[in-house]
Amino acid sequence: MQRRRYLWIVLTLATLFLAAVIIAHFARSKPQQSISHDNTLQTSADLQTGQNKQPLQGVDTSAETPAATLLLDNIQEKWRRIDDASQDGWDTEAFTLRAERQLKRIGKFLTKGQKSVPEDLNALATDDFFCGLLLPKDLELVFQGPSIAVQRQRGAEESGAESRTYSGSAGLHEAIAELARSFQHAREIRTKFKTIMVRATESRVNTRHYLEISGRLENGTLEQHATWDAQWTNTPDAAPLLTSLGVVDFEQVHVQAPNGTLFADCTESLLEQNPSYRQQFLQGYEHWLLRMPHVRYFVSLSNPGLAVGDVNGDGLDDLYVCQEQGLPNRLFLQRQDGTAEDVSSEWGVDWLQDSRSALLLDLDNDGDQDLVVAYIGGLLIAENVAGKRFEVRTMLPTSEDLMSVSAADFDNDGDVDLYTTAYFPDHFIEHSHAGGLPTGVENFVYHDSNLGGTNILLRNDVADDRWDFLDVTEQVGLDMNNARFSFMGSWDDYDNDGDQDLYVANDYGRDNLYRNDGGHFVDVAEQAGAEDAASGMSVSWGDYDRDGWMDAYISNMWSSAGKRVSSQPQFKKNASPDVKRRLQRFARGNTLLHNDQNGGFRDQSANAGVEMGRWAWGSLFADINNDGWSDLLIGNGYITGDNSGGDL
Repeated sequence: MQRRRYLWIVLTLATLFLAAVIIAHFARSKPQQSISHDNTLQTSADLQTGQNKQPLQGVDTSAETPAATLLLDNIQEKWRRIDDASQDGWDTEAFTLRAERQLKRIGKFLTKGQKSVPEDLNALATDDFFCGLLLPKDLELVFQGPSIAVQRQRGAEESGAESRTYSGSAGLHEAIAELARSFQHAREIRTKFKTIMVRATESRVNTRHYLEISGRLENGTLEQHATWDAQWTNTPDAAPLLTSLGVVDFEQVHVQAPNGTLFADCTESLLEQNPSYRQQFLQGYEHWLLRMPHVRYFVSLSNPGLAVGDVNGDGLDDLYVCQEQGLPNRLFLQRQDGTAEDVSSEWGVDWLQDSRSALLLDLDNDGDQDLVVAYIGGLLIAENVAGKRFEVRTMLPTSEDLMSVSAADFDNDGDVDLYTTAYFPDHFIEHSHAGGLPTGVENFVYHDSNLGGTNILLRNDVADDRWDFLDVTEQVGLDMNNARFSFMGSWDDYDNDGDQDLYVANDYGRDNLYRNDGGHFVDVAEQAGAEDAASGMSVSWGDYDRDGWMDAYISNMWSSAGKRVSSQPQFKKNASPDVKRRLQRFARGNTLLHNDQNGGFRDQSANAGVEMGRWAWGSLFADINNDGWSDLLIGNGYITGDNSGGDL
């Protein structure tokens, strides 16, 4: 899994870099940098971008360069040859591609609804094929609210009606058609199969698949989530045929809402009146990547964040948006009518630094929201002046590859302190291959790395007109296990002793849980059962079972390809069982840690059904249906494009 992951990343990034070089060459001028060596701030006015509609200086924004297009085509063709599973010994992966082509035919049948005909499923099943009901009859209502109803398949011992079987190609059509009837009045029907297990014998192949079907109804949305076990013929020179299908579990969710869904995208109505909305936000990452004047850190694949807070004291939340190098950050003030006005320049916060994240919080205890922005190499800290503008008070150096900033009063002295996380170590980017592993790769341990950046705790010593923040990382014990490719740190009092503890989500292995003992920290992740060793992207705290103790949810990668490949006998066949288990963990997905009220945690991810969050970046506990229980929202995804052949 990791070999393909890095091949994909390296080739993709190399392609983008070379294309950028070619386009820059045709532009015949050198792009300007917007971060100087003395950390001088630059704003949108300095580079004439954004509101005045002028393009970034020194970059050709005309149509695609023919040479770049040819280069991309050439590299994509080479990648197709490299990624041919049938040529590198992974026969189960080659079979997966063939089986998923057959499953897509079932998916197309489901999306056609009443227009489906038996011929759509011809040549998918053997004559001796059989299956039971794919839409269980006696679904159990497990949740009922004003807007959401959830039903699940009963246990096998309660499902006598499920013993009915279908046989042959006609039987497969009948079973699929019965499943499709749930969506006969739906529109915008979508289906997706994910293959998570492949077991091959000489004549048969057993597979397991996740199936998702969704459709829009007149008054809401219907979703079905199922796990199927399938058996196929194993004939290398012919398309595989189904010999059996079985439903392992099944869940149906019906949402009733006036607009069809619980949430409505209001971005356009909120921002469309601002020129920056169409000139910048609607262009997308792929557009700006080839136009950015600063490409040194483009391997980070863009990590800008945003912050919400009432900056002008009118009782309405405002929005601050970070952007990549060369694009001005944006501050939008919310109006009473629900729209928002871009006041970035007037408030003096349209900085061009490569910004990663931001916080709106009161640093000087004067009752208004100040601004902290994490950029490459440091923190910008600006004071809120009378609810009318921000004034930069200090620029604090941090680790070079800064990722995020979080805040808490760790020492209970009445003011808020800042904690920053870093991913790559300092000076890594200029000495590394694009998207590759750190320099000295022979010392890099994928599942347990300690070669990452350095996280920093900054104590708030703001007093009168002095805006001082002191690095106390070593002094308070946070230098322990502090080089782990960190994405995010999150604070909460998990042991209910009155001070704020810290969980740090790390890529490439073990996370940290720092227990706060009166202002000094001890990493207790291993002994507390909280060392979630995977691709940690973020962590959020919430009391999901309402027992008065905070639980933790960690976002990781979930990979169907990783689950398939890492379970094969030839995967890391010379590795120890512990190492293989740790590597397999990287494909499993997200983790819910239940607080046992005794200083430890129990992994309840599988029991709660919250492992699969796709490629998850962030999450949030929030009561979305106002029933008093914390629900989970998960932000996920990756760079999208025309090539859908990737295996992650």
